[in-house]
Amino acid sequence: TAGREYEDLLEEKLHALGVPFVSEGSLRAEGHAKTPDVKLELPIAVRGRVVNWIDSKASFCDPIVHYEKGTEQFQAYVDRFGPGMVVYWLGVVDEIAEESARRGDVLLVDDFPDESEVTKLKLMPAR
Repeated sequence: TAGREYEDLLEEKLHALGVPFVSEGSLRAEGHAKTPDVKLELPIAVRGRVVNWIDSKASFCDPIVHYEKGTEQFQAYVDRFGPGMVVYWLGVVDEIAEESARRGDVLLVDDFPDESEVTKLKLMPAR
């Protein structure tokens, strides 16, 4: 399906950046009922925003998609895992993306951010 293809693309981009993550399947195996497509093992910052999880959507984000279907789903992820990011691969209405950039715990984007927009944390060895 298109959804699976975009989830695979998301995972490829995370691997290319060297960002460790747990897949949705692994999260479900751990007993989580509502899960994003990936839970990052270490948070990243995207455009200055903390991201703990990422959900991939093979759709266009308009007000109906976002407010009637997305906000409740994404809030459940925020409640469980903290702030995150949703990639709407087919685009996001500018006003919705701008609102998400100004406030809230869910950053909405229309493509995986460029490496220059991502700040990775480094795990330091125990002393």
